[in-house]
Amino acid sequence: MVYEYFLFIKIRSNNKTVGDIVLKQRKRKKKNKKNLEMRLLDLPEELIVSIFRWLSFDDLSICCGVSKTFARLACDPILWRGRFEELNIDGVPSPRLWCSSASHDGKWYLYGGHTTNGNTNIISTVMNDFYEFDFETKSWTKIDHSMTAKTEHKTVVAQDKLWFVGGYNGQWYTNEVFEFNPKTKTTSLIETTGERFTFRSALTVVVWKDKLITFGGWNGFSRTWFNDLNIFDLNTKHWERIDVTGDPPSNRTSHTALVYNDCMYVFGGFSGTHYLNDLQEFNLETKTWTDISNQCIGKPPSPRSRFAAVIHRDCMYILGGWNRTEYFADLFCFNFVTKTWTEISNSHWQIPCISQCSYSVYKNRLYIFGGFCGKKRECVNSIYVCPLPIRRKISEIEDHINEEAGEEVLEPMKKRIKCSTMETSS
Repeated sequence: MVYEYFLFIKIRSNNKTVGDIVLKQRKRKKKNKKNLEMRLLDLPEELIVSIFRWLSFDDLSICCGVSKTFARLACDPILWRGRFEELNIDGVPSPRLWCSSASHDGKWYLYGGHTTNGNTNIISTVMNDFYEFDFETKSWTKIDHSMTAKTEHKTVVAQDKLWFVGGYNGQWYTNEVFEFNPKTKTTSLIETTGERFTFRSALTVVVWKDKLITFGGWNGFSRTWFNDLNIFDLNTKHWERIDVTGDPPSNRTSHTALVYNDCMYVFGGFSGTHYLNDLQEFNLETKTWTDISNQCIGKPPSPRSRFAAVIHRDCMYILGGWNRTEYFADLFCFNFVTKTWTEISNSHWQIPCISQCSYSVYKNRLYIFGGFCGKKRECVNSIYVCPLPIRRKISEIEDHINEEAGEEVLEPMKKRIKCSTMETSS
């Protein structure tokens, strides 16, 4: 008897579309060369790719183990770009927006946030719960802590610890710094020296060397928007205001700031009077601001605030956001090397229409939690995952198959893919 793996198409009668492709093991005798079942490997490659567009992440990974041809075709960028899938996981935190998040050592940490007043975006309840999500086991754990309730704050990872900066606690705006040690599961309020930034929320915080750098934000009581830069030395616990050269960006809140090659890049936000989509570069070595918007190629995201933004390899990804009149369901990529903007779309998979969500990158996947859903007009606790462009070896696929497939299918898969490699666009 010879064992072969076949992929079959299931037609879902409820929506009359091609559904999941499932892996099945079939036995047949060697002499039975002609099988009544159509083998996908006999189909034109363009048609196979078209069928693959309907598959989930896990099914595509399994396809990579069926044959070298499938492994190669499954890497077609059209299958992965802008493809979000919702994860159904037990124990997920309650609906909220503006909770801070950061990932460290295979864990994703979510803290605080707030609920909304009905279908509006007005703050109802500021939360103080703290959760840890294990990316491998897909399980949630609630963490005891001594921090106050917070929303519109920022969390970053430095020196193997989480640092929580600024935010709004439901009564006033803050400029305090909390520290969390993931190993001991302890939190503490940091005693600092120097001139701290003024009370605010919706600021940005980045890590550079052994320092935290804050930019922008706002204070809703005084109706003040900021564009100042402040630096916090993690070793001395000392604050200083940064004296800069060049033309600073306009005041803003709900923007993004990310570090790439010793430069901090600031995009978008709200100035207090209008929404922004400029791209500003701050050289952390020379302390110089440069507006590089006109140096970029391609069409940038439309003016917006409250979006998600991450850096992966040489690119920055911008997801969603709003401009007071509409919520966006789009995904953009900015390549720092070529200075090119590209909108990423996938006609088969819908990009979440979301703002004020939490986000993180783990093993080349973008994870999104919560936020305000523009279509539902409510605060949500959905979790979405989207693969980011990568260059992969087949060993990484084997790791995934190890997690998802049983031993009865694992070993034959490994034999077929032993010498294969796969890649997507980088």
